Amino acid sequence: PVVYKNAQIEQYIFEYTNMERSSYGLEELVLDSALSQISQDHSDDMAENDYFSHINLDGETPTDRAIAADYNVVKYLGDGYYATGIGENIAKMPTGNVIGIGYVSDDAESIAKAIVDAWMDSDGHRANILNSQYTNMGIGVAFDGTYYIATQNFY
Repeated sequence: PVVYKNAQIEQYIFEYTNMERSSYGLEELVLDSALSQISQDHSDDMAENDYFSHINLDGETPTDRAIAADYNVVKYLGDGYYATGIGENIAKMPTGNVIGIGYVSDDAESIAKAIVDAWMDSDGHRANILNSQYTNMGIGVAFDGTYYIATQNFY
């Protein structure tokens, strides 16, 4: 049941993220299965190895992990400009009364909304969600017994 709930949380994160982008007049992001696998692997790794960081225990950044997965991290922006790398948001969300968040019900939609709301309340995470150069999003959620650990990657 947890794996099914994680998949539901991922779907709601996708929907709420695109709702935020739309409310700012931005194009919706497409769900990218390769980017989602990179996100899932990082969430699983954090859950299994009890850490919470954009840098994994092997010292790899989000872009390093994407390159290791043979993901193309170079994007042509037009007029001779290129961007290299991927963006990443991570979150750990328990259920129940959460300081700074309020009450989070133990259902997929509430958990996802709390995660996206927390990202939107953080300058760096909001900047990723509202970056007009991103077209693709990947999402992976793991559960460590206490926290739902979400990784959201952008290209």
